[in-house]
Formats: sequence, structure tokens, C-alpha cells
Amino acid sequence: MTVFHLRSLISITMLLCLLSFSCQREPVALRESEKLLQAGTPQHAVSLLEPLLETHADNPKVFELLGQAYSELGRSTDAAAQFRKASQLYDTDPEKQTAVRFELARTYLKFGDRDSAFRVLRRVLQGTTDTAVVRNITALVGDVYHTKQLTTGNSDNYAPTFSPSGTYIAFSSVRTDSAEIYLMDVNGQIQQRVTFTSDFNDSSPAFLTDPHYLFYSSEPKAMREPKVVIQSSGSTPIFAGFNVTHIYGKTTHAILPIKFGARVPRTSPTGNQVIYESNADGNLELYLLDFTRIDLSKVTPEQLTPKRLTTNETDDGSPTFFPDGKRIAFVSSRGKAHQLYTMDIEGKNEKQLTPGRYDSYMPAVSPDGKTIAYVSARDGDMEIYLIDADGKNERKLTGDIGVSIQPTFSPDSRSLAYVSDRDGSFHIYLMDFEKPVTRADLVKRLQR
Repeated sequence: MTVFHLRSLISITMLLCLLSFSCQREPVALRESEKLLQAGTPQHAVSLLEPLLETHADNPKVFELLGQAYSELGRSTDAAAQFRKASQLYDTDPEKQTAVRFELARTYLKFGDRDSAFRVLRRVLQGTTDTAVVRNITALVGDVYHTKQLTTGNSDNYAPTFSPSGTYIAFSSVRTDSAEIYLMDVNGQIQQRVTFTSDFNDSSPAFLTDPHYLFYSSEPKAMREPKVVIQSSGSTPIFAGFNVTHIYGKTTHAILPIKFGARVPRTSPTGNQVIYESNADGNLELYLLDFTRIDLSKVTPEQLTPKRLTTNETDDGSPTFFPDGKRIAFVSSRGKAHQLYTMDIEGKNEKQLTPGRYDSYMPAVSPDGKTIAYVSARDGDMEIYLIDADGKNERKLTGDIGVSIQPTFSPDSRSLAYVSDRDGSFHIYLMDFEKPVTRADLVKRLQR
């Protein structure tokens, strides 16, 4: 009798599994919807998840995934409702409940409701002592390290770069009728105006081997108004060239004529090489200039021959050196999204660094070679992220109102200058990696 009842029970259970989603359809639907969300096809995920609302109304995972899908589709009200329901159902699982509340706050922020987001995050903060959770909350609502604003006013300021000594920051500013290059100290005190070219917009300064000389990009003012370009396109004409100027002597030498369409120069750690992007050959590719054994006071275009490093059907741009001077990081659109790649200075041993479905831009390698800062477009915003040089351990650095772009490290890797429009105009900010935002700081921030 015992065996008979056991076998009958097993048969009945299997029949119930077939008639409902509980044993087969539910796990498959949830797994498939997660894959669809990761692949960036939320509408397909919705078609799998919505039928489960009635048959599995007690499963918080259904509501959580549906909230993610709705959020991706811009259905903020629906997304928030699903996350709130999932939070209620996760009542006996504090860790998962915290994760869902975090997604609820992210959704509110994504669609501009900071008051609701802060209310949710205050509740999360009250219920946790986990430093990782505190850090994630901090990154969601602001910078994770203490930051000070260096430039002020209504004029746009952008393209910061540190001098080799770390004493000064060169940058571009539209304080007159054109964009000019200036020097300021790390407290934001202007020390020097470097360029005086009212008919051109000068930007992207980079220090050469002799730190008294700056290499920079120049565009005719008649061609376009100065603007901060997130990522160039090979299909868009670039009317720009390169110059070298003495900071104090005001002696300027043309390096590449305007027709070359060159942008985003970055110097090597020793300052004797410059890497840049150009669409001179009909596609955005990477090129190298070598200033070794060249007298900067007498340099002429004839002394320099650009060396092409990449040849691809898709755009390659935004190059930057690793501290050994033998490798570079850059951005390419050869996948579905712009991603970071690395290769050696000869254009070989190429490797994708940030596989994913979110666009990544503007890499900057820390002088100690340990990390790479870059801009990522996700959650309806552009913020700065940090990743280890091996492509692991991604973490968010900024999360305030507006976009944060153009990161650049100080020579000692202890701070990061970047550009943000959180104050209305583009301004330069300085983040101190030795001063993380504390829990007390976060409490005050969430009370605003």
C-alpha cells in the first residue's frame, strides 16, 4: 500500500506539473526572459513574463524581471509598480529585497523622480550595514569620492589634462568668442592663457616631452561652434588640424594642416609620441606621430610622418596610452555598441576589454597601470566608470545630475579630473580617490 500511494503521488505531481507552469514552464520562461534582457530585447522578455503574472502571482522573480523589462522600454510607471510588488514578495529575503529596492530607485532616477528615489534609498540605507550596498547607493546619487569644482561661470570648460608634474591642468574654455587653451592649478586658479586664436577653436591640449610645449587640436571657427564631442564618426567630416605651441613664448608651429581632420590627441608617458584619431582616409582610424629627436622650437610638418595603426571598416577612435608606452586603449564600434579595446603600439595583439551591450567611450589609463576610467551610456545617462586593467571589477564613479565625461588621471593616480554639466554649463571637477564618501556623507546627501 505504501508503494502504491507513493507511486500515485508521484504520478499526480507530474500531471500537475504538466498542467501548470510550476515545474517546467516557469523556470524556462524566467531563464529565457533573463537572457532576452541581457541581450537587450526587453519587449520579447515582456511577452514571456506577462502571462506569468496570473499563474505565478506569488513569485517575486516574475515581477522583478518584468520591472527591468518595462524600465528598459521606458514604461517608468509600470516598472515601478512591478518593483514595488517584488519588494513586498521578497519580504522574507532581505538581500533580494534590497536589490529590488535599488532597482526601483534606479528607475525613479532614470525618469527624473529624485524625491521618490531618495525616499526608497533612505529605507535601503537604514536597513543595511553592507559597505558594498552603501557604495552602490552613493554611486547612484552622486560621486563616490569627494569632488571639488575647479571652474565656474557660464562658459563651457572641457578637455582637461594634467601637466607631467601634476601641478597644473591644461584645458579648453569658451570664455571669449572662441575656444582657447588655459592653464590652472589644482585649486582652479587660472595661471596662464596659452592660445590667442580668435578665428579658431582650440582644444584637447597634451603636454610633450618638454612640458613647456603643448600639442593641441584646432578647428576653424567658421566651420562649427565649439562643442564637446563624445565620440567622433568617420562618416562626419572633421575640419581640424594640430599645432604645437610654447606655453610662455607663444610661438606656435603647425603640425598637421586643417584638412587632415585630426582629433583627440594623447601623448605617451614620456611625451615623445602622440596618438590620435583621424578620418583622413575616409574612415575613423588611429595614427601615431613620433617627436623623438625633434627640436620642438623648430618643428615643421615635413619632419613628421603620420603612421597609421588601424585599418577597419568600422570607426576606431579616442586612443590613449598605457603607462609602459607600448600599448594603447581605444574605442571601436565594430560590435553592436561602442566598446573599449587594447592593442600594442604596432597595431597588433588587439583585445576587446569591455564586452557588453552598453556603449563605452573616452578611456583614460591610470599612470600606475592598474585601472581604466571611461564613460558609459546606460540608465539614460552618461557617467564615469572604473575598471581594472584586465577588464574586471567594474564600478561606477559618478552619478550626479547631468553627464560626466572626459576623465583624466593625475600623474600619481590619486585623483581624477573630469567634465560635467551638472551646474548648467560644462565645468571641470577634481575627484580625490583618497577621500571616499562616507555613510554619514550619504545620509546628508539623501536628505536633500
